[in-house]
Amino acid sequence: MKSIDLFIFDLDGTLVNTLEDITASLNYTLCSFGKQPLDTNTVRSLVGEGTEVLVERALGWRSALFAEAVDIYKNHHRQNLVFRSVLYPSVKETLQYFKAIPMAVITNKSSEFCSPLLEGLGISQNFKIVVGADYGLPLKPAPDAILNIMEKFNTPKERTVIVGDSLTDINAGKAAGVITCAVTYGFRTEEELINAVPDFLIHNFSELRKLFSPRKP
Repeated sequence: MKSIDLFIFDLDGTLVNTLEDITASLNYTLCSFGKQPLDTNTVRSLVGEGTEVLVERALGWRSALFAEAVDIYKNHHRQNLVFRSVLYPSVKETLQYFKAIPMAVITNKSSEFCSPLLEGLGISQNFKIVVGADYGLPLKPAPDAILNIMEKFNTPKERTVIVGDSLTDINAGKAAGVITCAVTYGFRTEEELINAVPDFLIHNFSELRKLFSPRKP
């Protein structure tokens, strides 16, 4: 078991299963433009790089109407953040277990959605900082947000862990030189994650308690 000083978590697909609410907002947007809705498995393959990329991938174009489409998505999603979204098993209990060390969230989701989602699901108090897409730093897989948080808490890379469900998270962690842990229950397949070669691979959030210690030496 490794003692660590800082946990950094992805949000969608890692802490919270938001896929159905994302799908509902995306399909509302598509229908507004006369396009057919998408099933959740298709939407699963589109998420991870921010709202604009998600909407562009779903529509298949970026025209003069693109800004309107993004606004439609955001307006709908803002009103339906926690309608179907739920915490993954053991998230609340495991975060409580690690309360002795600082924890943060880095997500490519728009910042306006992050705090209401975390608050609505009762876990916002666990995080010292939440970095969203419009925080002013490059999105993952760029390492900038990770490095920024490490600097704020004065934690070395060998005692910092990023936990996420996508190649974006693992690649960001590798670029920052921190410990990487992939979760298999999120939005990407286990095969994809294995190919990304994370330092650790877990199937349930609670497994973090077997790998890492929240107690500083």
